[in-house]
Amino acid sequence: MLGYDALFINPIDDARLIRIAAEEGRVIVSSDRGIFERRPLKSGRVKGVYVDVRQKPLGQLKEILKSFGDGESRPFVRCIRCNTLLIPKSHEEARGRIPPRVYESVREYDYCPRCDQFFWQGDHVKRMREVIEKL
Repeated sequence: MLGYDALFINPIDDARLIRIAAEEGRVIVSSDRGIFERRPLKSGRVKGVYVDVRQKPLGQLKEILKSFGDGESRPFVRCIRCNTLLIPKSHEEARGRIPPRVYESVREYDYCPRCDQFFWQGDHVKRMREVIEKL
């Protein structure tokens, strides 16, 4: 939702997760305190953010964003299903691919080439923007 390039694999062995993070330059976000005791994270070679699962989700998200800084957030540029960057599509390109009532009222769309799915900024996006503003 916030536009970060995210990868989610569960379950995954700690060593494999650390290896992927190191190879791809990713930050590990985890509630597993044990992983932060591993040498690559303790040394700072691999970055990590601890998330306290006792916090409400909004509080967890605030902690994550505090670690990244808000300069990198670009909401709604990635598919919320598969993380692929979305491509802007015209009104005409969406014809027949979205509900008729949406086609009548919305003019701009984004498309995920991996999921073959169209997205538009409806009420659900308005609600997500309200959450983002609370951050």
